[in-house]
Amino acid sequence: MAADMGTVAPRSQISVGVEPSLRGSLAHLANGRAIVIDYFASRRCSVVIGDLTADFEEMPLDAGFVEVGSVEGARVFAEPRLLAVLADTESSLRLSGPPFARHLALDLDRPERWIDFLEEPGVLAGRRRFRWRRRPTS
Repeated sequence: MAADMGTVAPRSQISVGVEPSLRGSLAHLANGRAIVIDYFASRRCSVVIGDLTADFEEMPLDAGFVEVGSVEGARVFAEPRLLAVLADTESSLRLSGPPFARHLALDLDRPERWIDFLEEPGVLAGRRRFRWRRRPTS
């Protein structure tokens, strides 16, 4: 599935769900920000490893993300290379991590599709290096 920057992917092709424990609080957590689905990938010992990421980002977003709909009032954007993965699987947002460092995560009902994605050509093309984000303290 190819997409131009600034396009909206048809909601009927991509389904992003919400884990039951997160339902009803996602819009509050988003606090006017968008949910951005992206990925990290790196080549290590001739093997590409990586992880899906989901995070809240202030609007407007950097160019290059495609809107895939909204979930509980929060707009959802995805990296265009992930559209086929998201269309082929059902995904669900959840909170992850230890209690002192909770973060948004995305689960796939068919995780083997993610492994297939990492083996596709061009997965690393133009990817920025992973960086830790410092969150402002309040």
